[in-house]
Amino acid sequence: MLGKLARELRLLGFDTRYINPQTDELRNPMILLKLAQSENRIVLTRNTKLKNYSEVVFINSEYIDEQIAQVMKSFKLKIDIKPFSRCLACNEILVSVKKEQIKGRVPFYIFQTKDEFSCCPKCQKIYWAGTHQKNMQERVRKLIEQ
Repeated sequence: MLGKLARELRLLGFDTRYINPQTDELRNPMILLKLAQSENRIVLTRNTKLKNYSEVVFINSEYIDEQIAQVMKSFKLKIDIKPFSRCLACNEILVSVKKEQIKGRVPFYIFQTKDEFSCCPKCQKIYWAGTHQKNMQERVRKLIEQ
């Protein structure tokens, strides 16, 4: 329901656990709420059945920019932003790795032209400042300014 929001929050550096109600075993809302409580998390949802629980923030909009603006405003998150610090896929904090450690794991051209890399210790996804970085930095800037 809010997978894109989870990814965008991770892009900004926020610890964001995403549970897909279609595939995860946590389809039961009560189990989800208990899990959130045990992990000291707040549930963000568009599910109207969960709207009135105290540990839930109902996301009003279906548009990602409006969703992010609502979350940022609700939790006053602007001071905590640490962009590009979390894995977009699994939420782990990225660690810097030496170039030699990723040889053969990135395209040859990237290995030849980039010197700084980060790696997810959980899923092993590798990140570097590619051509998309400028676009992502602009996106982060716009998200912060909302």
